[in-house]
Amino acid sequence: MRAFAQVIRFLVYSNIFIALSATAYTARTSLLLYGNNGNWHVNSIVFAATLLLYCFHRINKKKFLISDENLEERNNWMSMNKRFYYVLIGIALIILGVQLLYMPLRSWLVFIPSGLLGLGYTFPIIPTKKGWKRLRDIYWLKTVWIAFVFSWLTTFLPVVYEESISAMLTPKVLFIFCRALLFIFAICIPFDIRDMNFDRKRGVKTLPVSVGAKASINIGIVLLSGFIILVVVEYYWIGLNMKIASALLLSSLLTICLLPLAKNKRPALIFPLLYDGAMLIQWLFVFALMRL
Repeated sequence: MRAFAQVIRFLVYSNIFIALSATAYTARTSLLLYGNNGNWHVNSIVFAATLLLYCFHRINKKKFLISDENLEERNNWMSMNKRFYYVLIGIALIILGVQLLYMPLRSWLVFIPSGLLGLGYTFPIIPTKKGWKRLRDIYWLKTVWIAFVFSWLTTFLPVVYEESISAMLTPKVLFIFCRALLFIFAICIPFDIRDMNFDRKRGVKTLPVSVGAKASINIGIVLLSGFIILVVVEYYWIGLNMKIASALLLSSLLTICLLPLAKNKRPALIFPLLYDGAMLIQWLFVFALMRL
């Protein structure tokens, strides 16, 4: 049991778990549109890009931590394994460099916006009267940037690899993007609840800091209710497959049940497993029910 716990900590705190979850969510797009788990070049790029950005962000974030945050297990693990983070960054860069050679030029229309937002989330690029700010420091928009980048990359990259740019604007693809935006925004809220005490001390006005944890959870439930409404609308309007619709509805209902479990005093390891794992669970539901 102890060895299993150590493996889980390694996967979560090294950011491999979130990279796998993002890859699964990308594969879910391919399942919904093309009936398969997608091209491995595309999936490899999403895995490597997620791993790179999260590892880099974790290292850079170290200098923004307040004293109490350094005592948390996740931050302490990062401090003790900082060299390993650099190894992962190197591996991610190599994977990206190789896999990008297989991508069509039109894919850069997806990479560039997500890359710029990813950098702006980590580095201070916005001038203010109180100095330079990162995108994550601007009120509760911290969660918006994450949700948008994840939804953009995991939805549109598989599409532009398989089809033309114009395919991004088809109703079916736009439904997938909008649902992803609502879903990922909702599962990001618990992470802001986890960090709300530290964000409050830093003066960062995230959603939970502004309206409280309970109201934030209710907002997440409303967002997931919007996800459910979009599934129903697509089912009747475009003719979404019943098995796929059922898988999406089950994953959203499960996530609604998980949201109230978000408490800022829970162990930090719980949050990635429950809420990053929700992306993995949604892919699993779609994959399993499509094959029944």
